[in-house]
Amino acid sequence: MNQSKVQRLAIIAVAAAFLVVASQVTIPLPLVPLTLQTLAVGIIATVLKPLDSIIAILLYLILGAIGLPVFAGGAAGFGALFGPTGGFLIGFLLQAQQTAQINRMAVMVKSDRSKLFVFIIANIIGALWCLALGTIWLSVVANLSLKAGFNAGFLPFIIPGLVKAILAAAIGFAIRRALKSNRYFATPVKSQAK
Repeated sequence: MNQSKVQRLAIIAVAAAFLVVASQVTIPLPLVPLTLQTLAVGIIATVLKPLDSIIAILLYLILGAIGLPVFAGGAAGFGALFGPTGGFLIGFLLQAQQTAQINRMAVMVKSDRSKLFVFIIANIIGALWCLALGTIWLSVVANLSLKAGFNAGFLPFIIPGLVKAILAAAIGFAIRRALKSNRYFATPVKSQAK
């Protein structure tokens, strides 16, 4: 295995570990806890290539599914993954994919201000996809009407979601600037999908 593959795997593992740590910062709410998970997902999707961000999130979900207490509040297992909040967990994959794909357009932008703007828009769109999937899942699994699901799983998280999306974009932007000279992070648009 060459050095670039080892570096790539190490970066993915660090990203998954970062998500595990962020998941443990929890503010309990009635049905869906408020955590730093979506912030971490946004940062990962802003910094990593699209496929690598998805792999990092998938690794996190696998760790939780096999019983390691990595989900919010130390939850683990298939019950947590497929329970009422499972849609938000699965939604992290969609959030990472959408955010990372849109962020690829920022590579073509010259000014830092415009790049940051693309990162913010990408993170907001990704967060909304995650909230939407999680809300629909919550409504189905908890046997709630769509309105009740929206009130429990979407509405309370709009403002925190927007704040976390903007923070994720800003932090991810700063990390990318700091790592600009690293070959992994400075790849051209065509090879970013790998």
